[in-house]
Amino acid sequence: MYRSKTPACLTGVVICTLALIPLAGAAGAQDRQGKAVVTAAVQVTTNPAPTRAHSSPRVARNPENGDLVIVEADVRGDLGCNIHISADEGRSWFRGGDLMTKADPVCAPGAEYRPLASLAFGKDGVLYVSYVAGPELGLGRDNTPRTLYLARSTDSGRSFTKTVVFDAPENNKDRGLNKGPTLAVDPTDSDRVYVGWRQGVFRGAKEKLKSNIASTADGGKSFGPPVDLTDDRGGDYPVVAVDGKGVVHAVYWTRQYPPGDNPNGQDGPVRPIRYAKSTDQGKTFSPGRDIDPGNQVAPRPGVLVADPESDAVYLAWHANEEQRNAAEDFKGDYEIFFRASTDGGGTWGERKVLNDDKGAAMPAGQFHPNVSVAPNGRVDVAWYDGRLSPKEPPAAGDDESGFQDVFYTSSSDKGATFGPNRRITDRSIDRSIGVYSNNVDSKTNVGITSTDDQVYFAWQDSRNADRELQPEDVYSASLALNGLTSAASSSSLPRWWALSAVLLLGLGLGTAISWLLSRRAKAGPSTIAVERRPASVKA
Repeated sequence: MYRSKTPACLTGVVICTLALIPLAGAAGAQDRQGKAVVTAAVQVTTNPAPTRAHSSPRVARNPENGDLVIVEADVRGDLGCNIHISADEGRSWFRGGDLMTKADPVCAPGAEYRPLASLAFGKDGVLYVSYVAGPELGLGRDNTPRTLYLARSTDSGRSFTKTVVFDAPENNKDRGLNKGPTLAVDPTDSDRVYVGWRQGVFRGAKEKLKSNIASTADGGKSFGPPVDLTDDRGGDYPVVAVDGKGVVHAVYWTRQYPPGDNPNGQDGPVRPIRYAKSTDQGKTFSPGRDIDPGNQVAPRPGVLVADPESDAVYLAWHANEEQRNAAEDFKGDYEIFFRASTDGGGTWGERKVLNDDKGAAMPAGQFHPNVSVAPNGRVDVAWYDGRLSPKEPPAAGDDESGFQDVFYTSSSDKGATFGPNRRITDRSIDRSIGVYSNNVDSKTNVGITSTDDQVYFAWQDSRNADRELQPEDVYSASLALNGLTSAASSSSLPRWWALSAVLLLGLGLGTAISWLLSRRAKAGPSTIAVERRPASVKA
């Protein structure tokens, strides 16, 4: 005569919950075994100006809250270095705080040597940005002083305080022209920050080019004098990294030119990659030593990173196996090279080629790699790659025609082996359009940063451009290594905890329902809500 309104599955909640467990387990296994997924590309810069030219992005991730931050520059607009922030894993972006000052409002004066800015987070979530800035080039490129700055933010780039790292003097171009700022933060002490840059000129020089590094121990409030890493030959900007023991590592190219000359022909010297390190927080550095022979033509120094959890240090750059690659009959293309040291820079392993199209019938050039180390030690590398260009490959060393894509590879054994290359961009980039090319040369290494299950990328892209005005924008995307977004896969609770919680919840509800049913048996049907059947309906 009576029918309980309690669903059948609720009265058998333990059985129902246990029935769900295999499904949850199967889903978890599928997630762990699933293929990596690249998210759709997102436009970072939203400047509507038809002549905009955003370039040279770098990206970093706040380890405290997951905010992503990109720094880039508009080289045909306000000429400033700009900050963009994403609080939703890169699905949307908004402008951050202002880096520029009234005294030095220009960060990107046209075809200035890149990078224009670098950024990094400390372990406590404090963001640092190093950049060069000055007035407009009223005195000409070599004679307009360019000062080096460090900006500090405790809110992921929404606001900044700024400090002068090196105040460029006037009327002294050997000390006044400062370029190529790089940056590293001590992974154990976020107040210790190291800034590198190149100082000096080629034309009319009275001094060599210097590879300078300055350091701060108080979060950028004050800096010591710069330390020049180079010998008599001089050098390009140094790239800096700090390991978990506080050792500072640096690499740079030599730039051997006679004063006042800038030879780019086949008689120019081969420029080796040099390495030096400091064990006293940047006060002094070991003498530089060659760790790769280098090339005659070497457009950018390599990128250096250190694993804070080991003694591993990694170097990547683009170059050619032929050292004397300036000859008129040189036909070789550029590869992505990689070297690893697993003993803190003491020794360096054999040079590896990371792009897996080597030996293809139509060789293509690869350029401007960048490296990131995930917390679990995985080594991630990304670069600009011309292998999918529908046109014939450009001349050797030419990355300013044809089409490019961002490609990626990774290593889980400290750089001993790397996986297959993977395309990240969702459409190829026409390099005959925009300021990456066209005698502007506004470009730097692909932006990349990593977590254990996610890799984030930033690049400059001409997809919205036309050939008359040639605007350029910054885009971003991410690679979910286990097929899940970071928000879904980076929970602080492991999957087995979630399954255990479901099981325990089911057991608890099952016990409660069993108790209620036993009470109903003792107290009669009125103790549970019931539905009375009409009298005309037989049971």
